[in-house]
Amino acid sequence: MDAGSRDGEAVSAAPGARRAGVAGPTGPTGPTGLAIEPSAIEPSAIEPSTEAAASQREMLRLVAELYYVRELGQPEIASLTGFSVSKVSRLLAAARTAGVVRISVEGAPPEPTPLARARGEALGLEVWITAGHETAPALAARLCGVAAAPRLAEVLPDDGAIGLTGGYTVESLVSALPLLARPRVTVVPLVGGWDSSNPHLNSNEIARHLAERLGATVRLLHAPGLLDNEATTAALLSDSAVTATTRYWSELRFALVGMSGAPRFNPGYGTVMDRLDEAGRARIESTGAVGDVAGHLVRLDGSLVADEWERRTISIPIETLRAVPRVVGIAAGSNKVDTIVAGARTRLLHVLITDEPTAAAALALVTGGPSAASPGSPARTPAG
Repeated sequence: MDAGSRDGEAVSAAPGARRAGVAGPTGPTGPTGLAIEPSAIEPSAIEPSTEAAASQREMLRLVAELYYVRELGQPEIASLTGFSVSKVSRLLAAARTAGVVRISVEGAPPEPTPLARARGEALGLEVWITAGHETAPALAARLCGVAAAPRLAEVLPDDGAIGLTGGYTVESLVSALPLLARPRVTVVPLVGGWDSSNPHLNSNEIARHLAERLGATVRLLHAPGLLDNEATTAALLSDSAVTATTRYWSELRFALVGMSGAPRFNPGYGTVMDRLDEAGRARIESTGAVGDVAGHLVRLDGSLVADEWERRTISIPIETLRAVPRVVGIAAGSNKVDTIVAGARTRLLHVLITDEPTAAAALALVTGGPSAASPGSPARTPAG
C-alpha cells in the first residue's frame, strides 16, 4: 500500500496487503460490498474461517486507506460504506491493533545540536536540548519534561535504586514516560514532601507514578519536605520509618533531580520556595542563592548556601548525591536560567536537560552576556 499521512503521522500498510476493488457484477461479493479479486485466493485452498479472517483484514485495510491515504473523514467513510461513524472508528482502531496500519514518527537527532555541544563545553557536562521555544515558565517547564521522557527512558538502569525529587518539570517527565519493564528497580524519593495543594511537589506520589511506569518497586518517604526546626528534622531523619527508605540513597544508580528558581520569581506554579514566608524569602535572597538543586540552595558560582532552610529540609545529603554514578538535572523556563548555570557549576550533575531558549540564555550568562532570567518571569508580589 502506498505510504500516506494523517495528522502529521507517517502511515504504512502491512506488507503484502491486497488491494480491494469496488463491488461489481463479475466478482464474488461479501456482506461488506467488497469484490475479492478471483486471482488472489483460490476458494478451495483455504478453510472458511481463514477466508473470513482474510475478508475482515481486507475490510480493515480498506477503511484505513480511506482514512489515512485518501484523507476522508470518518463521517465521509461512514456515508460511503453504509457503516455508522462509531463502527468506522472501531475499525480504524482494530486496524492499528492488527498491524494493518503502522504509524512511525521520525526519531530525535542522534547527535547533539551545536547549541547543546556549546552549552556542554561551557559547563563541563552533557546537555540535552528539548524541543520548544516557549517563554512562559510553566509551559516551558512542562514541555521540557514531556519532550525529555522518551530519551530518558533509554538510559534508565535495568536494576538497582533510582531516586528522584519532586517538581513541576519532573512530574511532567514521569507522566510522559512510556511503559517499561524494570521489575528489578526500586524507586525512592530524594526529598520529603506531602503537598495536597501542589501535586507536583508530592515526591511520594511522583515516585509511585514512576514505579508504575517502570513496573518497579517503590519505597515511600514518610516525611514532609520542610519542618519547623532543625531538631525535628534531625530526629525524623533518624526515625526507623524514614531510614527504611533513606538507606537506599547510598545505593542509588541513577538520580533525576529538579531545580527551582530564585524566591523572587512567580512562575505560575507552586515551588518549594512557596514554603517560605516573606522574611524567609528575603533571607535566602540575601545569601545570594539563585535556586535549589535537590533541596540544596546554590549560588550562581556553584557554591552551596548554608541556611536554616536547608537544615530544616528532608533531602539527600550533598555528598551522597555526589556519589551517585549518574545524576540528571532537568529545568526549563526564564526563571531557571541562573539556577541551571549554578547547578551545573556544583559538579553534582552529569546530564542537564533544558530547552533551547533556556540553554541559549544560560550560555550567554556563562560567556559574559546579560542574564535572561528576568524577562518573561514575573517577580513575586509581596503580600500586603
